Amino acid sequence: MWWWLIPLMIFLMMRGRHRPALRRLGGAGEREIVAELRRTVDDQRGCIEELEGRLTRVEEGLEFAERLLVERSAPAT
Repeated sequence: MWWWLIPLMIFLMMRGRHRPALRRLGGAGEREIVAELRRTVDDQRGCIEELEGRLTRVEEGLEFAERLLVERSAPAT
């Protein structure tokens, strides 16, 4: 009954496999596509490293705030 769905999915996956990348780069060759992908990956890695640094600073600030709260809430003896 649903047997036709599998060949349809395979056909759709194969048909649109590389077209968006080629269309975006204006039909450039494989080397240009690889170079563009490498630049994109490098940009994303830089962004990820920057976000990890920000996250580390936020975590340090949170730990500092937690220590302050513990010190303030401790009974004075």
